[in-house]
Amino acid sequence: MKDGKNYPWEVSAQILGETLGISARRVQQLREIGIFENTRRGRYDLRICVQAYISYKESLTKDDDDKRDDLYDEKVLLTRAKRQLEEKKLQIIQGRLHRSETVQSIMSNMLMNFKAKLLSMPTMLAPKLLAQTQLPVIQDTLLEGVNAALTELSEYDPDMFYSAADDEIVPDDDEDEEAGDGHGDS
Repeated sequence: MKDGKNYPWEVSAQILGETLGISARRVQQLREIGIFENTRRGRYDLRICVQAYISYKESLTKDDDDKRDDLYDEKVLLTRAKRQLEEKKLQIIQGRLHRSETVQSIMSNMLMNFKAKLLSMPTMLAPKLLAQTQLPVIQDTLLEGVNAALTELSEYDPDMFYSAADDEIVPDDDEDEEAGDGHGDS
């Protein structure tokens, strides 16, 4: 009662709890965390508390939905990452994916061999061209030397990359369990 008057919406924790379907103790806990405010000692405004309780429950539901959405998003990301990993493993097995170090090593060797052939061209071709005076013969000899050097670059063999790689595909723990007979025998 305020100023000696009885307000019909002012109720006890017990009645508020019964109205909301919770215990009087839970009403007190919600007051302690700031959800409910009492109008005076042990009394609550039913209208305000019902609205506050609805808002409180909605916020809990929204938080749960957000957590479910976050969990779903994380599961999607994990599934995508696992799929990408499996695709990379398949590409390694098929010899279509190589480590950059392997590619760099093999390409460096090929280019060094190509460079060596180009640098050896004057030494190899000079004796052949020394006595030549006919332009078509000189051109053919030079073209032959250039083609021999270019052959070094054209001798691509995918097995060079595959054999030079030290990649090993190791089954995951999950794959080991799936590969077993499922009887649990040791």
